[in-house]
Amino acid sequence: MDKELEALLQQHTPIAEETAIWGNGTVHLHITNYLSDTLPPLNYVTSVRAIVLQEENVLVVRDHVGPHIEPGGRREAGETLLQTLQRELLEETGWTIEDVQLLGFKHLHHLKPVPEDYSYITPDFFQVIYTARADTYRAEAVRTDDIEIEAFFYPIAEVQALKLKPAELLYLEAAQRIQEQE
Repeated sequence: MDKELEALLQQHTPIAEETAIWGNGTVHLHITNYLSDTLPPLNYVTSVRAIVLQEENVLVVRDHVGPHIEPGGRREAGETLLQTLQRELLEETGWTIEDVQLLGFKHLHHLKPVPEDYSYITPDFFQVIYTARADTYRAEAVRTDDIEIEAFFYPIAEVQALKLKPAELLYLEAAQRIQEQE
């Protein structure tokens, strides 16, 4: 592992860990989640996500895998992290956002060699996690050809019924603490 990444990770305590298999079973990952007010090195950041709140509700996105509360996506060339986040949330959910604040990051590490045609960073990369407040809904901005089936607000008090990943719930708790401080 790169010494800069190793130093960053040693300065933080994981809040949750999991393994995942992506790419139709071809990409095996170990994912470690961190709360942090420090960004990882930008050249390792592949995507940006957010816990989006609206009063006592959280924005839920349902896709073919199930519900999740970390909408966002891959960076495009020349975009800042905030530009990526704004674009991805608008395309996936139709919502613009305000009061964006850093929550932390996910460190993803490849556990096995990747396919030859794999075009993303390996063996280590990051997803940055923010929290934000929903601002304006723009139905015309939602991409209809995407993986996402629907996006809706759900009461935070009932979120346990969604069977979310432990890391999502911990990021949600951190987002609520930030919102309460405002």
